[in-house]
Amino acid sequence: MQGSEEDERLLVQRSPSTPALECSSEDGLLHLKKSSTPVWAWGLLVAAVFAVSSAAVTFTMVSEVPPITLAAWRLQLTSVFLGVGAAFQFRGMPSADRWRTLQQARLLAASGACLCVHFGLWVYSVQTTSLAHSLLFVSATPLFLAGGAWLLRRPISRGELAGTAVGLAGAVLLATAAARSDAQVTVRGDLAALTASLCFVGYLLVGQRLRSWMPAFVYAFIVTALAALMLTLGALLFERASLGAAGLHGAFGWAASAHYLPYVTYLAAGPGIVGHTGFNTLLRYMDPLLISLACNSEPLIGSVLGWALGLLAPPGLWTYIGGSLVLASTFLVSLAAAQRQQQQRQQQQRQQQQQQQQQQQQQQQQQQQHQQQPERHQHLQQQQPREQQQQQQEQ
Repeated sequence: MQGSEEDERLLVQRSPSTPALECSSEDGLLHLKKSSTPVWAWGLLVAAVFAVSSAAVTFTMVSEVPPITLAAWRLQLTSVFLGVGAAFQFRGMPSADRWRTLQQARLLAASGACLCVHFGLWVYSVQTTSLAHSLLFVSATPLFLAGGAWLLRRPISRGELAGTAVGLAGAVLLATAAARSDAQVTVRGDLAALTASLCFVGYLLVGQRLRSWMPAFVYAFIVTALAALMLTLGALLFERASLGAAGLHGAFGWAASAHYLPYVTYLAAGPGIVGHTGFNTLLRYMDPLLISLACNSEPLIGSVLGWALGLLAPPGLWTYIGGSLVLASTFLVSLAAAQRQQQQRQQQQRQQQQQQQQQQQQQQQQQQQHQQQPERHQHLQQQQPREQQQQQQEQ
């Protein structure tokens, strides 16, 4: 992705109650550029994580639906819900931002493609490999984010790397604890989960860049609608879904099915609106690494929900240990990122002070030069009559 020099460093001013936001270039992995995180954002993060954690349990209840079709169903209705909020937000956008939204068509399409592949492959992975392997590989998003930042030499502290390692260890414990003895492990299912995790990285990074100025519902609607369209086409091509059929084999089968409609409605409203749209909102205030680490608690929350609904066995000791590690990693990364951010602000302040001092010195030098010019002129004026007198005396 290539951007203009303007996109490399963009300062967006919001309302007085919201701190200034600094957005990096397109390869700006792991820049925590917000001066502070609002208190309400943490509450939204908790609600979003709980919402997306319930998706796996819901998918289990309708596991007979082909994976691409099921993923398409979820995003189809989510797009309908998002369209209402997007219409109001788009009307309130300045004309310059509307035109700018159209100019970002490539990035929006890339984000939609990442979301499409992520959902399609993740649902496919859950249905074709063990739950332990699926959760383990799909939780590799923080590893990709931290590794990408290190390779690109972007700012990332040791504390963030340590927190990422703790979070991954917790994810491994959670995935292992959730394993089922009768589940069959397949290489294609593991690769599907790993690819889904990588695609989620692209989805987060594009969202971080565009959400610095684009309203949440406008961005989420465009991306989700594009992903829903791609998944629907995939269901028609690869799973032989029918446009007019109702139920299991219909590309829009949920709409005419009394059995599937409640499940899809919840997937769209809960994990879709509260979950993913909540994450899109938080990308303006939080780093993608922090959000992805918080998502690693999904196996713990999903296991508890599954146990409460009678679908899974009670969570064991390792589940609680892994969940505690994930929560600890979220705290560590948040604290380390805040410290790094403060150091960056202090360094920027020092640089600004140095620049101001240099400017003052230049101004003083210019003033001295201006003062010296009249003195030289007077000296020349005084010297000319003397030279004339000397010439007259010589004559």
